Amino acid sequence: MADRKPYHPKRPHRKTRTGCRACKARRVKCDEGRPACRACTARQESCVYAIRPTAAPSSAVSSLGAGSDPSSPGAVALRARRPHAASVTQQPLFVAPGRDEIDMRLLWFYTTATYASFSTGGMRERSVDVVLKVNVVQHAFANPFLMNCVLGLSAMHMNQLGIRNMGVSRAHEIRYRANAVETYRKAVAAADPVTYPALLVCSLLLCALSTHVFRGDDAQPFAILDWMALWKGIGTIIDITRQPRVFRSGVAALLFRPPIDLDASARCVPAYLLFMVASIKPGDPDFDLVQRYYEALQFLGSLYLELRNGFSHMLVLRVVTLPTFLPKQVIDAAREKRPRALIILAHYLVFLKFRVMSCWWMDGISEHELPNVARCIGPDWADVMRVPLAAMCISSNRDLVRLLLDDPDWDQPTTLQLEPLTSTCERELAIRAVMQEDAIARDAGEDKTKNVQVWPC
Repeated sequence: MADRKPYHPKRPHRKTRTGCRACKARRVKCDEGRPACRACTARQESCVYAIRPTAAPSSAVSSLGAGSDPSSPGAVALRARRPHAASVTQQPLFVAPGRDEIDMRLLWFYTTATYASFSTGGMRERSVDVVLKVNVVQHAFANPFLMNCVLGLSAMHMNQLGIRNMGVSRAHEIRYRANAVETYRKAVAAADPVTYPALLVCSLLLCALSTHVFRGDDAQPFAILDWMALWKGIGTIIDITRQPRVFRSGVAALLFRPPIDLDASARCVPAYLLFMVASIKPGDPDFDLVQRYYEALQFLGSLYLELRNGFSHMLVLRVVTLPTFLPKQVIDAAREKRPRALIILAHYLVFLKFRVMSCWWMDGISEHELPNVARCIGPDWADVMRVPLAAMCISSNRDLVRLLLDDPDWDQPTTLQLEPLTSTCERELAIRAVMQEDAIARDAGEDKTKNVQVWPC
């Protein structure tokens, strides 16, 4: 009988399912090293890890409904119960010199979601997504004041969404914001031409970061006037930094303001507002401001003109940039609590009530300031305050348009993404995934709490 060959058990082998694409293509075991595995490093090849397929969010859309709020407890709980929900890597693959892990998480969140705060979608006039995600980050690494502003805005966005499991607290948000303002002021005082592109970007982002003053117990009445003055200050920064190097830096596209047809806009101003200014007689304290009031109404009319075409990214851009057009004298008159200036301000606040996903940082401004304006003006001006007073009780975008255009049957399609669960774009998937993981972590913590027995003394 032939001798049997000795039996050698096979070496245990754990199959990897998360290796890089190059190793998978060669059918070799990947050591899953980050940022590059050993095999790819030896071959001097690009090491790319595949993202595991996840369930499409359409089921969540159909279950929650197109008009649901992604941050509501019901929506978050429903997403947390889904076993095949999207997964997002929250840990940074590397930590840049001089930065910690929290910084890198915030930077990832900015390039994934927060950048869209200043995005205008696919507008031919101003498609700036690449500028926001690439050029701005490049300048941020070279300029600490801009990096603090970017990280502060990202932290503010996370806290606005109620995300807690990424280790970003309100204290982080406050620290980044304070550092951003302090270092920005020093950079403006230094006026180094090398920093001009970063100063322009920072002045823009600070306008969003500063809207924290409209929320919380510390919110002060008429803080919007300081906010509008900050917007006006961007023009000063543009005048200071108007050099060829700014346009070569790749960030000039962020400062685009759509031109306004003043004649067409003037025809769209509500008649009662025009009569309010036309009725000013010599001897009235506002007589010297008549021309400035007309100019402010012309700029306000551009919002009504754009609104007739329905919701669009151009409408949002006009609403956001309107303070940069308003005459300084009208803002100063509002500080003095002059009724006509406050009435013009109140009508602008109605446009700020529109719920637009990308401009999350504007949420709450109208709710905070419209009651302040109404209380300050009093009942004597009720006839010209009809629209702002009615808007205080309206939350639907469609009903706001009907009120502003005085058209109870208005119902037109929109080119702007208004509801957060009706899109499958990258940033919204990322936000939903992070919020879901946060909900799962909270549910796990609640389950542990339920298992703890409290014994009576």
